[in-house]
Amino acid sequence: MSLRLPEPGTFEDLLRPVRIEVASLIRLSRYPATEPYWSSGVYRFDDPDPGRAGEFGTCYAAGSIDVAFAESVIHETGRFVDGTYEVPSAELTERSVVRFACDRRKTLVLADLTGASLKALGLNNDISASADYSVSQAWAQAIHDADARWHGIRYVSRQMNKGYAYAIFERSGLRKLRAEKLKAAQVDALCDRFNVSAV
Repeated sequence: MSLRLPEPGTFEDLLRPVRIEVASLIRLSRYPATEPYWSSGVYRFDDPDPGRAGEFGTCYAAGSIDVAFAESVIHETGRFVDGTYEVPSAELTERSVVRFACDRRKTLVLADLTGASLKALGLNNDISASADYSVSQAWAQAIHDADARWHGIRYVSRQMNKGYAYAIFERSGLRKLRAEKLKAAQVDALCDRFNVSAV
């Protein structure tokens, strides 16, 4: 059974907020000078129609380095071969830990698409796990357009299901606070934890 689409009038009052500290958001980026990176029309909770009036950009972040590593480095560049994830060396040595701030706020109000909040909407975790992004993008657009108070979405990480990932809308005012190269000891620990080998 496929996920329901967000028909107007059927979901707005059911959305439950969760507040996230801006300072807790993390990205592992190869291009820290371009952060935050705002995508549209490509990833899970992007605007499905970037050419429309009122379009929005989405920046994906995590609440821990582990989730960021699984969602970006392994998911985007890893291949599981002979019992290990092979990842190009540059993807490990050229990453920076990017932290964020907002000029207007210290916390963001996100629509919670996890746990009981997700189920109350008549949805399940396919919203975070399906390889077909058409329904999740429709939900992102509907949530974005429903009320300006929503700064983004919290969802369960598909790549590390014990952690949360965040789709932050451009209107949140998110900006880069600082970026620091991922240290060699951090890379080694992450590779050990996730069974990753540099190639």
